[in-house]
Amino acid sequence: MNRRERRKLQKQGVQVPKDPSINIKLSDLGRGIMTPAMESAMMHEINQQCLEADARFSLDLDTMVLWTLYQCYGWREKRLHDFYLAMAKEHRRMREYYQMDDLYPERYKLKEKGIDVEKWQEEVLRDDP
Repeated sequence: MNRRERRKLQKQGVQVPKDPSINIKLSDLGRGIMTPAMESAMMHEINQQCLEADARFSLDLDTMVLWTLYQCYGWREKRLHDFYLAMAKEHRRMREYYQMDDLYPERYKLKEKGIDVEKWQEEVLRDDP
């Protein structure tokens, strides 16, 4: 409940308890508060939440890739299905094999082979009107 809603209820004669609030200054959030173990645990939890978000959004990403293969390269249902299963299997294998908290270890492996997808993305974003 925000301040406006609280004041409106108070004008109507309803007793509204204040919600507790905590004020933290930016300077209080310095490195001194977190130990390395706490920071590692925090990063692990953030990565876990990213993995959950990845599961929710992966369908849209996969659909975009499959649509591009269908529209631009003429792939049909059987070939798209086989590709999709192979892509999902390889993605799971990479994450398990490298045991990384990172969402997409494939990017690092491609970079090792001289394929810089981040650079390609910058190129696409730069050319986007």
